[in-house]
Amino acid sequence: MAYNQEVFAAAQQTLEERRAAAEGRANALRSRMIARYPRVAQLEAEMAASTREITKAVLAGGDIDAVIADVRARNESAQAELARLLHEAGEAADNFAPQYTCSVCGDTGYTDHGVCDCLHRLLADNAAKRLGQSSGMKLTSLDEMDLSFYKEQLPMKRLLDFCRDYGEHFAADSDSLLLFGPTGVGKTHVSLALAKIAAEKGFTVVYGPAQQLLSRLEREHFGKAEGDTAALLTEAELLVLDDLGTELNAPFYQTALYDIINARLLTERPTIISTNLSPAELQGRYGVQIASRILGTYLPLPFKGDDIRQQKLERRLRGL
Repeated sequence: MAYNQEVFAAAQQTLEERRAAAEGRANALRSRMIARYPRVAQLEAEMAASTREITKAVLAGGDIDAVIADVRARNESAQAELARLLHEAGEAADNFAPQYTCSVCGDTGYTDHGVCDCLHRLLADNAAKRLGQSSGMKLTSLDEMDLSFYKEQLPMKRLLDFCRDYGEHFAADSDSLLLFGPTGVGKTHVSLALAKIAAEKGFTVVYGPAQQLLSRLEREHFGKAEGDTAALLTEAELLVLDDLGTELNAPFYQTALYDIINARLLTERPTIISTNLSPAELQGRYGVQIASRILGTYLPLPFKGDDIRQQKLERRLRGL
């Protein structure tokens, strides 16, 4: 996947911050230990000197194996003494060396084999977050849902309980969801709340209005914008398409939508779609190819009620 310089720079900055923090913690511990136990500095000096002894032995052509065995024995003794001092101070021996977030690359982003998986992950996460932020949509919480706005509160409570369970157990192979119902009944709120839960669990999440995401795809496809939104939409561990059906009913959008939905189904990646269209209207607008994939594989979550935004306005006017 291709990433722009801004995304790459942000990922590199994160790695630098992680590396600096790990090394800072280790250096702070070393300083505390030397202040409390001057012997620690002596042990470090002895272990550093032992390495030079091996080099001298190699250059002098002496008995290298005997020197190495002696150095190893002394280093093990020094390390054991250092571990005892750390234990006495209530510190973990491992923390004397920097504990990097990624033990594979030491938070550099690269290994002997190329780009580390942690850098790939950071790039994907940063690109997904920037794409979501550009939509202007704010992630929400299921706890903010007010059941008093629903005439039939029990069905809505059951729906929210299901969503809480879905979020709590969200995984890379979770079911896809279809949230449908009239405008203003909480579909966007719930879908963004689930996006927030998944993101907080560490999953790569892309979310935004269908119109905006598909429009971005179109601009990139025809060279009017840079980016690889197509890869982000198909490879994100969770994709949230809000307000499906409000986008232009154009051939490019239909094809792009089919490609995204089909690719995610084939790779078993979950998608959450919210729409004002009924299942019948979905089939009428998108045809069998797209509608059958959504209606045949997504778990349907029907939202019923009156426009909450309108109800809030009426309450405010009444001073409630």
